[in-house]
Amino acid sequence: MLLHLRGLPADRLNPSILTVADILLTISVLIVGNTLIGRILDRLISWKSKPVSRYILQMIMGVVFSLASLTVSYLFVKGNFTDSAPDHSQIITLNLFGLAVLLPIFSIYFGIKFIRSWRKSELEAEQLQRANAKSQMMSLKNHLDPHFLFNNLNVLSSLMDTDIEGSKEFLGHFSEVYRTLLRSETEDLVTVSEELKLIDSYAHLLKIRFREGLQLNINVSEADREKCIPPLSLQMLIENVVKHNIATRSKPSKIEVTTKYDFLTVSNNIQLKPFDEKTKSGTGLNNLIARFAHFTEKKVHIHEERGQFHVHLPLISVE
Repeated sequence: MLLHLRGLPADRLNPSILTVADILLTISVLIVGNTLIGRILDRLISWKSKPVSRYILQMIMGVVFSLASLTVSYLFVKGNFTDSAPDHSQIITLNLFGLAVLLPIFSIYFGIKFIRSWRKSELEAEQLQRANAKSQMMSLKNHLDPHFLFNNLNVLSSLMDTDIEGSKEFLGHFSEVYRTLLRSETEDLVTVSEELKLIDSYAHLLKIRFREGLQLNINVSEADREKCIPPLSLQMLIENVVKHNIATRSKPSKIEVTTKYDFLTVSNNIQLKPFDEKTKSGTGLNNLIARFAHFTEKKVHIHEERGQFHVHLPLISVE
């Protein structure tokens, strides 16, 4: 028998209406609850970074929440609209029936999300390969540029006339730069330590050319040197500084490389060449941002502050 609700007699309460209302309310709770679970998990485990863990965890949480909602709904209706006490066998039957219905639905829904995430990752991997190839080709092209070769060969020629030992050292660094550039074509990530070895040789060439016009200070902890970045990232940033800024004895270009809070930061004083605003395209930085986005959800941060230009690269830990 139905109980009285808000003063209404039992015979005026239609069981069918109560059943429909209960079903609609339960469905609404299931939809809202599972949507909230999805949003919470989006902040903790993304489909992109850990698709299998996300699939399993969302399946478990979704099923448990849904079965709990069905049980609460049953107990609410049984306790408020009927005279009979809740039946444990009915609760078990309800949960088994709910499990039989929910598992296929959730499996198909989250399976589709899993496949979409996997396909998106594959597409991003392909785009990254293209971006890497383009970036590496651009870097190699820049260094094989006749002006680059002419400048460095001219420096080498001058050293050979005045400093034989210095010319040998210069040639060794010159060769090391090209060996590293060619080797990086097959690598997705390198340690910061490996990148700094390249910078050591690359900076040697620049310092011979610009002398007091270029000041480079590197302060990177030993722990951060074991973390990774895409190859040529640091080299490209230093190349951009030299390309776009004045570097003379009276107005030296000052570059500082540091690490803090799992970010590698390249900073330089801003003193743009007269034609810089017209010639720079930002292609190199855009490629760099895209390359990092494939390996980490942390963003590359770029900003200017008090006459300084800062680029913060997220350090990547590889297990």
